[in-house]
Amino acid sequence: MISSLSLQFLSRRTGLLLLAAASLIVCLPSSASAQETRPGRQRRTTKPAEPEPRTVTLTTRDGVKLRAIYLESTKKKQAIPILLIHEWGGQASPYLPMAKFYQKQGFAVLIPEYRAHGGSRTYVDRGGREREFDPQRMGRSDMEAIVSSDLEAAKGFLKDENNDGKLNLNALVVIGVGEGAIFGATWTQRDWAFPSVGRKKQGQDVKAVIYVSPKKTFKGLAIDKVIRDPAMIRLPTMIVAGSGSDDAKEAMRLAKQIEATKKRIGRGSATGLVPMMQSNSLSGLALATHEPVVAGMMKFIGEYVTITDEINEWIERQ
Repeated sequence: MISSLSLQFLSRRTGLLLLAAASLIVCLPSSASAQETRPGRQRRTTKPAEPEPRTVTLTTRDGVKLRAIYLESTKKKQAIPILLIHEWGGQASPYLPMAKFYQKQGFAVLIPEYRAHGGSRTYVDRGGREREFDPQRMGRSDMEAIVSSDLEAAKGFLKDENNDGKLNLNALVVIGVGEGAIFGATWTQRDWAFPSVGRKKQGQDVKAVIYVSPKKTFKGLAIDKVIRDPAMIRLPTMIVAGSGSDDAKEAMRLAKQIEATKKRIGRGSATGLVPMMQSNSLSGLALATHEPVVAGMMKFIGEYVTITDEINEWIERQ
């Protein structure tokens, strides 16, 4: 800094120039770096924006190309993934507002459109010709393919995201809507049947299930057969239905059945069972995207699914 005493020994012209420059420097606002290095001043941090939803292609083991919508989380390895399975006759796009809400809370969300639905309506036959699925003619074998091939392809995508450090597959939550509840329950039971081999984790990733307007049976698949499995009974389970809907009776029956089995296994306690009956006649998509239900499901997940170094820790998959 140039003192006023030093300026007296300079020429009048030079002194005026220096004084003008000094005045200009004093008037300039301090730089961001200067502000950040001042003692006691905290650096402002900006929360990263959520990535835009993107369409991905899942290839099943039997060669069917499925369309899915994926919403990535900013929480990376601390992100709980949600696999959302829509109802029969549904598709992914109507669930986007709900999925975006969960994404803002830190979840990663994958909504696959299983075969014969949305952007997954075609397949290539053995002669190499492209054909369209006919939902009316699809039977038990096709339902098995949805579970064993379509949902397994969805898990394969989530496994790759896990290994890229973008989510924690070991804390997976399955939400099934309508017939999707049967698909989700059946797939979850089978996933829990895969034991870990040494340090290699193969399954047992689902840590909570949510059934919205659950159906009892559909085209040869039955939900009762799988929920009796001890692994399924131990999982935190939420059942949602509108009290005035056609699904209310089945939802209450299912809840009572799970409660009875939980109490038998848990010495009188039905820990982890959360029935949520809404005072309306909504069902399926309309109920799943109903604001109180969306908030209630998030609360349920927050209460029963956690990620720590000891609980549901992140594990790289092979």
